[in-house]
Amino acid sequence: MHLAGATTFYVRTDGGTAAQCNGQSDLPYSGNANCAFHHPFDALPPQGDGGTPTVLLHGGDTLVIDSGSYEMGIHAPGASAYPACNQAWSWDCFMANVPSGTVLNPTRIVGKGWDQGCSAPPELWGSERASNIVSLAGSSNITIACLNITDHSSCIASHLGGNSPLACNRSTAPYGNWASVGIKAKDSSNVTLQDLNIHGMANYGVLAGRLTDYTVTRVKLNMNGWGGWNNDLGESAGSSDHGAMTFRSIEIGWNGCGESYPDHQIIGCWGQVEGGYGDGFGSNTTSGNWTFVDSYFHNNTQDGLDLLYADTTATILVQRSHAEGNAGNQMKLSGSPSVENSLIVGDCSYFTGIDYMSGNNSGGANTAGDQCRAMGNALVLSVQRGLHALVRYNTITSEGDCLILAINGDSTSSVAIQNNALVGKPAWDKADQSPQPQSCLFYWDSGPSSNWPVTYAGNLVYNVKDNVCPAGTGNICGVDPKIADADLFHFNPIPLSGSPLQNAANIAAGVLAIDHRGLPRPALGGYEIGAYQYQGTNDPGYTATATGTVVDEIFANKFGA
Repeated sequence: MHLAGATTFYVRTDGGTAAQCNGQSDLPYSGNANCAFHHPFDALPPQGDGGTPTVLLHGGDTLVIDSGSYEMGIHAPGASAYPACNQAWSWDCFMANVPSGTVLNPTRIVGKGWDQGCSAPPELWGSERASNIVSLAGSSNITIACLNITDHSSCIASHLGGNSPLACNRSTAPYGNWASVGIKAKDSSNVTLQDLNIHGMANYGVLAGRLTDYTVTRVKLNMNGWGGWNNDLGESAGSSDHGAMTFRSIEIGWNGCGESYPDHQIIGCWGQVEGGYGDGFGSNTTSGNWTFVDSYFHNNTQDGLDLLYADTTATILVQRSHAEGNAGNQMKLSGSPSVENSLIVGDCSYFTGIDYMSGNNSGGANTAGDQCRAMGNALVLSVQRGLHALVRYNTITSEGDCLILAINGDSTSSVAIQNNALVGKPAWDKADQSPQPQSCLFYWDSGPSSNWPVTYAGNLVYNVKDNVCPAGTGNICGVDPKIADADLFHFNPIPLSGSPLQNAANIAAGVLAIDHRGLPRPALGGYEIGAYQYQGTNDPGYTATATGTVVDEIFANKFGA
């Protein structure tokens, strides 16, 4: 609730300029000053380059943007009046930094209906090489919600070194209808990002660093040409985040690929070997207490969730999340990491063999060097001296070198692996060997295996390299888990009736009240091994057809696919 003095401003496509309207009524311009602005620039005009236009939005105010499409660049209505919006330096033509509010009275930039389901978010689309759409440089106590942030170009910045028909024009004005970054944030705290769809940007969906206490809910970062969320500003002051960094119900997919306009197809996938990047979520050195819940990291051309450079002060909790189809590692975590109730599918060769221009979701030759990069280990844990990792009630399968890899650490570190369904597949990068080895269960990169500080309890281990069966209480080895679909590229891990996963978890190692889908544990008996609790023959995650084929409905139900 706003404190006294805070103002709510409105923007709508049939509004008027700041000279015509006061912006304080959600009404079209009709000659009366009590009407809405016609563009977000009216409240937050671009700054710099010889001029500092008055910013009408103050800390604690709210800017409500009606549905419609708003160009964010030098051709926006009225933009020519701002010195920053000049064709010679068109990249500077973006909204002023959002002014900081207070903890009790945050500044809000929101689409109409943001607090009622966000059914028709306004589109803010960047043009003429705008550096970003929303700037949170030095902005604290902010809510950004219910916006569709994109551009109207198929191009990718410096694609294949600039030697590509998809490379953005950076040399000669006019540059075209593209923009670099959706949201840029730094030196920013207590921010809520909610119900945002950031897609098709030439570089990154979000470029951020030096953040504190961010809450990110129902945000999609898809098909951004270099990466989804990049927590590396590349500045001498570093990028380390602090405080509670909480992400719920986010989707980060197809980053390292472009989005064609206007048909919104996946194109131009490329990775690090070809001069790109491609992490879904990546970070440089950082602190912070990170939480990812009910989130989906998929089909990025490098790693899915990469927090490998979190420092020894960081904590990372991943719950009820899903990673698959990323070309490198599905998840890479450091600090003190815990992974629970999650599905990790290491089909790291996903991008093999399809022409990158075809729109068929693959980079073909342009991503060939990135397939199963870093050996494609599905879950990588950097467990520094004196720190501990917990991996429990997950389902993990992979065609990478190993299902779980631990690095760094010593005898004072530890990894506890409890009540997981661990299913090996033929190691993709060893297809030239005969027989082709399976992916290994677990490897620690220091010291002999007899000294690895890893413990196992209540896991089902199947089809791993050398048929390894770990010591520990209640582990089940070499037994088919009997799940709905074991095919790597259609993997559906729900236990079928009679599965050895049922009622087999080691409850002495601990229990979780719900499973990956938020369904109850236990349901029909005891606690199941793995991420999914069997709910009976009417389980909402699969249906049996007349031919007996199991139809995967998990992800359509969970992510609206």
